Amino acid sequence: MSNLNIALNSARRLAHRLHVRLGANGLIGVAMAVVAVAGLAYALRTQHEAADLQQQAEAARARAAQMATVAPVEVVPAGERLTRFQNWFPTADTSTADLRKIFKAAQASHLTLSRGEYSLTSIDGSGGLQKFDVILPVKEHYGSVKSFVADVLNELPHASLAELRVERPASAADELDTRVHFTLYYRTRTT
Repeated sequence: MSNLNIALNSARRLAHRLHVRLGANGLIGVAMAVVAVAGLAYALRTQHEAADLQQQAEAARARAAQMATVAPVEVVPAGERLTRFQNWFPTADTSTADLRKIFKAAQASHLTLSRGEYSLTSIDGSGGLQKFDVILPVKEHYGSVKSFVADVLNELPHASLAELRVERPASAADELDTRVHFTLYYRTRTT
């Protein structure tokens, strides 16, 4: 016999003994007492949860009242927000210094940069922003290229990685032909 069968047989024998000793009315009384104890336990637990919720509500009211006393957020007109955003970007005359930083990052990553492509164009509808595309062909291992890209993006917060194309010229080749395309953003005017 399994443990479950043994437990069920024991429960049946206990129920039969109680029925014989207490009778039907006694069993109903015991069942009502068990239901009353369960109801009391449920009521106490519900009361405890209600008290916790009341404390949480009071704490939320206190935080809301405290936030109401905090100074309101400054309302800035859209034109001024755009000006503040554009002023975050450096002016286009820093592009030469930024190229030096790119070459320094390449040297730190042990990369030899071939002749690159560079173009500075205005961004239509931006209200005075320009983008400077820097396209660099690189032949090196992936780890070095990855380190180079990370260094540039960490050093120049106004730069983005527009494209990273990686090709393996032959399956046995150690070095990869990589094309790294950075876009650097500048403002055209000082405001």
